[in-house]
Amino acid sequence: MKGKGHSDISEGQLKDFTESFASFNKITQKLHSAYKNLEERFEDLNSKLEKTNRELRQSLVEKEKISNYLNNILESLTSGVVAINLEEEITLFNRAAEEILGYTTDEVLGRKYGEIMGKGINEKMTLPFTFKSRRSHMNEEKEVLTKGRKKTPLGFSTSLLTDNDNNVLGAVEVFFDLSKLKELEEEVTRVTTLAALGEMAATVAHEVKNPLGGIRGFADLLDQDLEKGDPRKKSVEKIMEGVETLDRIVLSLLNYTKPIRLHLHQTEFISFLDEVIKFFEIDLAREQKGICLVREYPERTLLCRLDPEQFRQVILNLLRNATQAMPRGGKIVVGVNEERKEAGEPKNSLGRYGERRRLVLKISDQGMGMSKATLEKLFTPFFTTKEHGTGLGLSTVKKIVDAHRGDIKVESEMGKGTTVIVGLPMSK
Repeated sequence: MKGKGHSDISEGQLKDFTESFASFNKITQKLHSAYKNLEERFEDLNSKLEKTNRELRQSLVEKEKISNYLNNILESLTSGVVAINLEEEITLFNRAAEEILGYTTDEVLGRKYGEIMGKGINEKMTLPFTFKSRRSHMNEEKEVLTKGRKKTPLGFSTSLLTDNDNNVLGAVEVFFDLSKLKELEEEVTRVTTLAALGEMAATVAHEVKNPLGGIRGFADLLDQDLEKGDPRKKSVEKIMEGVETLDRIVLSLLNYTKPIRLHLHQTEFISFLDEVIKFFEIDLAREQKGICLVREYPERTLLCRLDPEQFRQVILNLLRNATQAMPRGGKIVVGVNEERKEAGEPKNSLGRYGERRRLVLKISDQGMGMSKATLEKLFTPFFTTKEHGTGLGLSTVKKIVDAHRGDIKVESEMGKGTTVIVGLPMSK
């Protein structure tokens, strides 16, 4: 074939071109088929990936639910829980731990265990010792310092923290406050001791009372036989005074050992208290000791079920003690307030019986105060710091308060005065 501007194409070249085009066409078809297969595989993989992502999201949601559930359990426990890592840094600190130790979670996370719970205690009783020694503690006791530097007895158990491959990650400690339990143990011991002492005292009092009557009778006869002005009459008077003192002690002892029988009446406490204080102020004015009484109580009705006669003894005894603590005069503050507690609330300084509404009576003086040793023995019968005291006044006060289902405690510091706090259940 010939033409202007065109080269001659041989039949061989045309054949080669045809074959090349056919080959290209086959390759194109293969590529199209491969692309189609790849597209199908991509769609399949994409579908599987979406399914995997859905399952993963579901798994994460479930794990988050489980994590939140476990966290809610930890925060709801009444026992403290603390965990540490291998560097002895705190990684977990639940709400109960905050309440028991006084620290917030933000204050302790990342800090060394020893800075928070290891102060002044044997290293073997600490959490780091558990993973160092690979030995756990089970239901043991120790005493730790709270944030406010208060010594608090704890019951605790420890255990190692490990992963699925049994590698040690740290350790965990579960603990609870033993303060109330220790107080109850002391109360049981005290009551048991007092019961035995009461039985013995009653027996001794009866045995002493008969000889005292004989001594008094013979002293009377001796006094009648002596002439007026006889110097020996003074000796007889001393004998009579001694007998009267012993008789008063024996009578107090017998009254103390008797079970208290209350005659309860619905009583408006503020007016009742004010009446007792007014009578006491008459005695204060007569004695002229330079003591004034300050009232600090609300102007509203506060009802209690009381035995007025017996509880009057409680108030008068506490007021007398306050005046005797201030020989140079001063101020006695009598305060009353209402304390409300939620049902089941653990923080209840007063109220062993769990009442929601309680009346709190406080009597504070500006006297010399008491030492810790004196405070520990304060309600023990026959313990007294007064020269002519019997040691039964505060013991009787506590007995009467206990009979009213109340509580009494004393706060005092040498040179800073004393405050007596009495808690009583209120009437609805």
